[in-house]
Amino acid sequence: MKKIPLFKTFMPLEAKNLINKTLYSGYLAEGKIAEKFRLKISKFIGNNNCVLTNSCTTAITIAMKISGVGPGTEVITTPLTCIAGNQPILTLGATPVWADVSRETGMLTCETIEPLITRKTRAIYVLHKEGSPAKIEDIYKLKKKYKNLKIIEDAAHAFGAKRKKKKIGSFGDFVCFSFQAIKHITTGDGGAIFCSNKKDYQIARKLKWFGVDRDERNNRDVWREDIAEWGFKGNINDIASSIGLSQIKYINWILERCYKNGKRYDEKFKNVEGIKTLVRDKSDYQTFWGYTILVENRKKVSDYLTKNGIQNGQIHVRNDLYSMFKTKKNLPNVDWFDKRELAIPTGWWIDKKTQNYIIKKVIEAVS
Repeated sequence: MKKIPLFKTFMPLEAKNLINKTLYSGYLAEGKIAEKFRLKISKFIGNNNCVLTNSCTTAITIAMKISGVGPGTEVITTPLTCIAGNQPILTLGATPVWADVSRETGMLTCETIEPLITRKTRAIYVLHKEGSPAKIEDIYKLKKKYKNLKIIEDAAHAFGAKRKKKKIGSFGDFVCFSFQAIKHITTGDGGAIFCSNKKDYQIARKLKWFGVDRDERNNRDVWREDIAEWGFKGNINDIASSIGLSQIKYINWILERCYKNGKRYDEKFKNVEGIKTLVRDKSDYQTFWGYTILVENRKKVSDYLTKNGIQNGQIHVRNDLYSMFKTKKNLPNVDWFDKRELAIPTGWWIDKKTQNYIIKKVIEAVS
């Protein structure tokens, strides 16, 4: 039986030539190829305050550090995300404060966030879940009411997504993207942080490489100067960037395939008993990195799809159950959502015939 993958890496043929050229260029670290890739994605997003990193996790960690996250501080966050989004809080010595989510979207809202803000709060971590933009403008209103508060957007699933016609990453304090192996475009592994202002952008450039701005090395001996703030070994390299450059020109095609598949699922499932779809703002452009359905007997549905060759699963297991965090909280909506959430394939590799088969089997599974 042919298996339909939940995720699949996109890799154009020309990637081979670009990678080979880089491999034998004599320069493998972060250099001119990385800068070309940075400029391409900056133009695509519409924000030149972009710093490339070796992962989205590093980008999130840098954003949190710039925001003042550290020992004795707190970050309000969601447990319904990848562990890569919450572990940076522990890395910096801070405490995660779990917020409940909306049952309609699985994401944080102002109503679940605001009661948790204290004098210790330095940042609010917001996930654009599976490429659906959060109601981010409402969350930014909280920033106006409270001092020393930054918003960190995890857009790992949302490269190219739009909130009310504005691209995610073109505005906002810190927006972090992922170019990990199975994202819309990949560099093998990698990430980027987009900043809203030049000051934070310049700090991020330093923090991604030991606290030193790599771009200044050709002008002076930076190692003999003071390093005021410690950073990370978190830069991307030219090999990874070559992969990214080979893919970025296909991004609109990739996104449109995902979008059409996602919208078609919305239409086909909207009146099916036993399936609840997520509530989406019609003015948004979702990237549908995954397609989430909510079902009452998830194991039964999952087993049936697996038996019929359709990979599926809960993309991210709730983080608050991991003992590393040592924090518990009553989260009734997280409990409800976590019990029912199931993702099915929706990417660029799903053609109409394949999607019809998936739709048929999902409906059979809940019947």
